[in-house]
Amino acid sequence: MAALAEMYEQGVSTRKVKAITEELCGHSFSASSISAINQRLDASLAQFAGRALAEAFPYLILDARYERVRETGVIVSQAVLIAIGIDWDGRRQVLAVKLVNRESRSSRRDFLLGLRAFSQERARLCAAPGRRRLLA
Repeated sequence: MAALAEMYEQGVSTRKVKAITEELCGHSFSASSISAINQRLDASLAQFAGRALAEAFPYLILDARYERVRETGVIVSQAVLIAIGIDWDGRRQVLAVKLVNRESRSSRRDFLLGLRAFSQERARLCAAPGRRRLLA
């Protein structure tokens, strides 16, 4: 199942997924089965993105990386913004992930504003690798 999710994430077509699973596993999934799995994955991701952050995360790490994604049938490079919270006990948790056209000041600002809407408390320290300053 994890391999199916990875292929979906990489933009592999359902036809190719069917051929790969048949070759590797001796079992093929129909295109409709693969689409149903992907819809459940999308629903899980939407639930994750919309959850309320009940506990406090005094430390926040922001980062971005570029990934190749399929957009309207074309593979393009887009930035994936990620926020990792660190609680008072030092445990890390992925708080939010967002796909944007490019990493920019405005995309980071919008990302943080969206994150603030789910959090009950503001972070005391925010570190963003590759940025000149730390936000307190």
